[in-house]
Amino acid sequence: MGRFADLETGFLAALKVDAARLLEDLLNDPELPLALPAAQPGEQRSGTQPKMVLTLLGYITLRSRQYLYDPKRQIGRFPLDQGLELIEGYSPAVAKGMCRAGALAGSFEAASQDLLTYLGLEIDGRQIQRMIERLGPRMAQWRSAQAPVHNPTAGEIFCVSGDGTGVAMRRKALRGRKGKRPGQRARTREVKVGAVFTHRRPQNEEQRPERDYQSTSYIAEISSAQEFGAALRAEALRRGMGWAKVVVFLGDGAAWVWKVARINFPGAVYILDFYHATEHLMLLANAAGRRGFASSQETLPTLAQVLPQGQG
Repeated sequence: MGRFADLETGFLAALKVDAARLLEDLLNDPELPLALPAAQPGEQRSGTQPKMVLTLLGYITLRSRQYLYDPKRQIGRFPLDQGLELIEGYSPAVAKGMCRAGALAGSFEAASQDLLTYLGLEIDGRQIQRMIERLGPRMAQWRSAQAPVHNPTAGEIFCVSGDGTGVAMRRKALRGRKGKRPGQRARTREVKVGAVFTHRRPQNEEQRPERDYQSTSYIAEISSAQEFGAALRAEALRRGMGWAKVVVFLGDGAAWVWKVARINFPGAVYILDFYHATEHLMLLANAAGRRGFASSQETLPTLAQVLPQGQG
């Protein structure tokens, strides 16, 4: 098995090397018909500069990149980079892979390992972070420009959920922010995350509700609860909340989450998720024991049985 895996890896690497050279020759062909941005008034040709670009096939070199410079505005650009939609030293496909890996992995270092495992690309985690920071605002603009989506065959129940989590930040991004404890400096900032999806009613009591396939869209941002709530409502409306028979808002019980729900989804059914609700059962059981009621060991199972029924 090991020898066969080595053969696979070796053949793939050799093919990628040959393909990269073919791609490099093609892009450096002066006769290649490329739709490049034309020179603007005031721009002057200022020679050529080579550039190494990482593609899905590996590194290639663009040898004859014409540089245009506007001395009045002191701005220069490479039309070839714009025509090929290069992002710094990465091809569009590689940049897309970096952003997707960074979004799905647990950390930028894990994203780096995923790219190495699945695409054979060695990209440092810090480069992935910089790419996401650069393309994030562009993706936000793209999302806000999307037309409303309504699927009349989608599930009967429209669900919205919101939550927040702390993310480690550099010190300059934490200036002026207080830590969780008095006198302690802040180490994280809260990223607010929202999800919108649909599901159908179960056919019977034994069947559990299932989320409609590929119905989920997400938003995530570092912002105030007021700004996040407006963005979450905008995404819900874009996804067709106005057509829904029932709207459900799922939350973890945090005060700011319920405030977002009350202001932006006033007609929804509010559901506290079971996991966070059970976190408070032990505190309640212990309090009951201290006041002379049954011990927490006896009270906790009873509370756990009542909770899913929405009683109490």
